[in-house]
Amino acid sequence: MKDLGDDKHYAESNNYDIVEVSKVNDKIIKKLLDYLKYDISDKFFISFESLLKLGNKVPEATIKNIIRELEQTHNFKKELFQFILNFTKDNMVEYHLLPQLYSPDFIVRARAVMKIKENNDVRYLKFLLPLLDDPDDSVRWSVIKFLSLHIDNPIIHFELKKHQNKELNPIISENLKEVFDTE
Repeated sequence: MKDLGDDKHYAESNNYDIVEVSKVNDKIIKKLLDYLKYDISDKFFISFESLLKLGNKVPEATIKNIIRELEQTHNFKKELFQFILNFTKDNMVEYHLLPQLYSPDFIVRARAVMKIKENNDVRYLKFLLPLLDDPDDSVRWSVIKFLSLHIDNPIIHFELKKHQNKELNPIISENLKEVFDTE
């Protein structure tokens, strides 16, 4: 049995269940991979973390097939699956904050965004854009604050403008309008 809260990344979070990894079958792994194909949600975050925890139990061929299936519009997801593939094959981690950025715990996600902002680490921009739809207001606002520093980037400008019409939180919506008023 493996305690999912035993890694230092997740030490501050005590809400993880105990999973017997030997009982995880291909059907469960397929379902976890499928959840990553869909929009950002709690299931997305839990699936990402679970797949990293399962490591080399995740079939390499299945991940490669998913990468090929994804359309060009899902470039960030292709890179996300590539991250999982690299991690499961040889524990290689290029984006060290990615497991935290897609953690099921919104506090961990918000802290990861703040670390990225502190370091102005633009390598994570493609992974932050989907978090504009994060279910948590604080994560969305942290992402918007960082992305607004890079408003000159046409992709970021477009995505923030598009998100402005979707934002349901009136405070975040007003602050987002101010970002465009100052340009």
